[in-house]
Amino acid sequence: MEQMSLEREVYRTLRITTKNLRKELRKKIEDHGITWQQFHAVYHIGEDGIKSNELAKQLQCNASNMTGLVDRMTENGWVYRERSNTDRRVWMVKLTEDGRDLKDKLFPQHKENINIMMKRLTEEELVTLQKLLGKLDDGSCKGD
Repeated sequence: MEQMSLEREVYRTLRITTKNLRKELRKKIEDHGITWQQFHAVYHIGEDGIKSNELAKQLQCNASNMTGLVDRMTENGWVYRERSNTDRRVWMVKLTEDGRDLKDKLFPQHKENINIMMKRLTEEELVTLQKLLGKLDDGSCKGD
């Protein structure tokens, strides 16, 4: 078997580590009866709501997937749709009171879960990792 180059090994480690960290966080979220995608949708919906096409962009999904996602979230009582006051062609997605309660409950826990994960590294290691990841992310793929 061909020996993996250092570059490929680092890439593989980054990919696997990202997958494992996300899996760990996802499990903690899904224990509350909400999917990872729904959780991120709730995160992006502000006090005034969000245009459905903007939410799709934030979640990196297409319009048909967004429709199903919002339908399921509506069935769960977390969001509702409302026509935009400024452009009748646009649908806004807004949080219900239950949706706001869910957001208020889950996001502090999510932040704490991230903090717990990051405590595996020292502050110095975190600073170094942040610098290295920033250097690796030269911005060439931003906006894609």
